[in-house]
Amino acid sequence: MKLKALFLTVFLLSMQFISPAQYEVMVSTDYPPYNYLNEKGELVGFNVDLLKAIANLYDVEIKITGQDWKTANTLLKEKKIQAIAGAHYQGIPNNDYNYTRSVIRTFHCFLYNRKFRNKISADIIRTEPNPLIVLWENDVLVHYLQSINPNVRFRIVNNYEDLLNELDKSEVTCAFSQKISSLYFADKMNKSDIRTGNEEVLDRNMGFKISKDAPLLTNMLNNGLDIVMSNGEYQKIYDRWIEGYNTRGTNWAHLLKYLITGGIFVSFIILILVVFNSILRVKVRKRTRDLQLQLDLNTEITRELEKQKLKAEESDRMKTAFLANMSHEIRTPMNGIMGFAELLKSPHYSAEEQKQFIEIIQQSGERMLTTINNIIEVSKIETGVETIQISEINPEKTVSELFHFFELEARKKGLQLIIEKKEILTDQTFYSDNYKVNSIITNLIKNALKFTLEGTVKIGYTITPEKFSFYVSDTGIGIEKEKQDAIFNHFVQADISISSRFEGSGLGLSICKEYTKMLNGKISVESEPGKGSTFYFEIPNHAPVVPVKPIAETQKKNGKKVIPKGLKIIVAEDDPTSFFYLKYILSEISANILHATTGHQAIKLAETHPDTDIILMDSRMPELNGMEAVKKIRQFNPDVYIIAQTAYAQDDYKDTTLIAGCNEYIEKPVDRHKLMNLILKGISNN
Repeated sequence: MKLKALFLTVFLLSMQFISPAQYEVMVSTDYPPYNYLNEKGELVGFNVDLLKAIANLYDVEIKITGQDWKTANTLLKEKKIQAIAGAHYQGIPNNDYNYTRSVIRTFHCFLYNRKFRNKISADIIRTEPNPLIVLWENDVLVHYLQSINPNVRFRIVNNYEDLLNELDKSEVTCAFSQKISSLYFADKMNKSDIRTGNEEVLDRNMGFKISKDAPLLTNMLNNGLDIVMSNGEYQKIYDRWIEGYNTRGTNWAHLLKYLITGGIFVSFIILILVVFNSILRVKVRKRTRDLQLQLDLNTEITRELEKQKLKAEESDRMKTAFLANMSHEIRTPMNGIMGFAELLKSPHYSAEEQKQFIEIIQQSGERMLTTINNIIEVSKIETGVETIQISEINPEKTVSELFHFFELEARKKGLQLIIEKKEILTDQTFYSDNYKVNSIITNLIKNALKFTLEGTVKIGYTITPEKFSFYVSDTGIGIEKEKQDAIFNHFVQADISISSRFEGSGLGLSICKEYTKMLNGKISVESEPGKGSTFYFEIPNHAPVVPVKPIAETQKKNGKKVIPKGLKIIVAEDDPTSFFYLKYILSEISANILHATTGHQAIKLAETHPDTDIILMDSRMPELNGMEAVKKIRQFNPDVYIIAQTAYAQDDYKDTTLIAGCNEYIEKPVDRHKLMNLILKGISNN
């Protein structure tokens, strides 16, 4: 009873998180005595009583309904019910369903009419020249009987009444059918001459088949079966429905032999038990305590394994959704880049149109870079290493840029994107993580446009000295009240049924939630199905105690500085396209650009040109890693100004480059203005 109490506590705690509606388990209506409709149209039978006993055990209502077997399986597959009773376990794991422990074993046997013969067996079938056997149309049964006697003849029926009536004919050797159901109908039809052979073949385990979406029901049925089997309730149900048909029809000659042998054996066992009764009683009590402890431990282990299994399945779903979403997010801007790059080859477009094409290519490239950064950010969030980078930001400018970016997309869908509210109640500098704020606003506007088929998407914001507040309101499909919390979880949409009409894996809102939490802000939603949604987020001003002066302002006070011409520069870059780009942007400050395509070439050029002013070193180089090459260069030239260029986006990789001996660090794709500022800084310091 400890096990019952333990499981009952866990189950009742879990029930508070689901709706008041109880589980629905379906049985077939034509499989007596396991489950069928009686003369009053009521569902009765072995499985029905077993379900009622488990429901009474936990004081939980289980709705028991009936249908034909094919319909029941279809409803379970469509997740309109949670389980079916009387399912035969196939013996291999099923990714779509859970199975309980075996409830009962079913099997086939030979049936004969004692008016015409005294017994039946496989040996008798094997020795008869052309036996005539009655059975249901089933390939497995046919093949089994043909393996006994290839000359066997068959008479096919489609119900038990016809099968038993055929046994009244003298030319019929026997029938081959499911034992319990056959004897049930023989009793119902008052056919007292029907008997069964002693062989029980083609046995299968029968239990409950449960949807993967109902793990609590799986646990309840498994643990409930353990309890009813241990407290005697199962035996009462078995005796009520099955026992009478399981013993009827046994050949008395064989039975008498087994009874005599069994009687002698039982008598011997009783004698031993009497002699060692006191010793066994002590051992049984000790063993019972040990088994109970082991059972409790096994239950805990099973529960923990189930949790880990659910986590693993959720992880697989997240990975699949993530890959699908990222494939779309990368291919979409690539389509813009490749498409408009192809248009630029044609001379038929004006200079203004070509300029517009170039701007679109730049925007698409930035979007793809943002997607790649998002992949990295999701990885950081999942591993718990994501950090915030506080700097001066301009929320008004961010909203304006994103408004203009999405305005074209809104017009293409026939929607109005408008700024409904704009309140700036301070002239103080606002500090936060610019990337995360941009990502939150982008995801919220993108979601509003995605789930709005017609109407308006409105945005608004308020900036005060203490905080930045933003909202997006749409006239889209809306979200049900009970599902509004779930949409902020990873890869979750409000309703899985909308996945066929709207793209997305549900990643955006979970990122918004995590970023808002990291910035000590809050995010929420108000929505009504069919009328639209409004998402709000608010973050505080992370202004430093001592205001930091922007670099541009310091430079302006000190006077404008200019990069001198004629610098000698070594570019260590193995990618031809990247070198071609760097050569063009450096040509205005250098007429002497040396190119190294491997780490060893970079070292050799640095040795033969000790008057080199600047080295741009790619972190990944053939033959010798870029950072290893820097370490060797520093051994003979400690003064040359080295800038590491890398596609690694981890925050801590800059420290790796500085430890190797680099002066500065720049991420790919290289921004021209940022590179010039770094060169100016290095030349000025030297």
